[in-house]
Amino acid sequence: MKEVKKNVLSMMLLFFLIIFTACSTKGDKMSKSTAKPKTNKEATSEGEKGKGKIRVGILSIDDVLPLVVADKEDAFSKAGLDVELFPFKSSLDQSKAMEAGQLDIVMNDMIVQALLKKAGLDTKVISYAFGANVKEGRFVVVSSPSSNIKKPEDLYGKKVAISDNTMMDYLMCQYEKNLHLDSSKIEKVNVPDLLLRMELVLQGKDIDCAILPDPLASFAIKKGCKPVIDDTLLSENFSQSVILARDEFIDSNKDELKSFMKVYFNSMDEINKNPDKYKELAIKNARVSDDIKDSYKTPSFSPYTLPSKEDVKRVSDWLLEKKLIDKPYSYEDLVSTEFIKK
Repeated sequence: MKEVKKNVLSMMLLFFLIIFTACSTKGDKMSKSTAKPKTNKEATSEGEKGKGKIRVGILSIDDVLPLVVADKEDAFSKAGLDVELFPFKSSLDQSKAMEAGQLDIVMNDMIVQALLKKAGLDTKVISYAFGANVKEGRFVVVSSPSSNIKKPEDLYGKKVAISDNTMMDYLMCQYEKNLHLDSSKIEKVNVPDLLLRMELVLQGKDIDCAILPDPLASFAIKKGCKPVIDDTLLSENFSQSVILARDEFIDSNKDELKSFMKVYFNSMDEINKNPDKYKELAIKNARVSDDIKDSYKTPSFSPYTLPSKEDVKRVSDWLLEKKLIDKPYSYEDLVSTEFIKK
């Protein structure tokens, strides 16, 4: 019990660092997440139409590292762009700001994108952010340190903590299909709060397992949890994040957006070429715990990549099956191919 409390306390500190602190790359340059970004009208009033500030919503996770690097190294300003990164405490807060017209671009996922579209906000995927291949964007279903759950079939009759109607819900469904598991034999428990989910899986009382993203998954494993499903070891790629831009922003800022994406992809290339150079910044950005700093590896990225039609259809089919959308969305509804030109 004493060790569990110690684990939970360490985990709580890590969680608050990852989720509830704003990502800071240049001192005071990056606004706090509570600061209200300017509306499109306010931003463009500072210059000619299409020449205003590009407002980008980010979360403090590995996926946004190329944006953080570009900002840190003044790559956007050197390209003649006025870009400001706005860190958010949660995906929900970020989505609300996007719906309110306070952001032009965000890093998120296609499930969030489809729900925004249903709510009346049209966006397009203009690039993968993370997860273009199976080795990027690791999620792990971990079991409690006190359990005997070691392989996927051991999940039968057990409780797995997820977050309903989110990427983690989608991923669990895809894992079951990929591994030919009978989903009716696995009880999914809705635990949206990552802090609580971590606490419960460490205690192993009310749930047996939980799906967690890295670096939280690595931290949980370090503290005794066992990896049951590691999605970087599966035969298909499911966990992906994307760069989304508002349709109206794309229509009126094509040249600026092309320049923005060029800087973004160059930043990916630089990280891939010099992972050691950016490791410290990556650790700071993702708020990696001291417990796993030594084993943490700077993430690698795949520039000039977009979701396939199969990827988009799979997400759309799942959303329909869950009755989260009323009609299927086509590839053209959700993806723009005009900014992926080598």
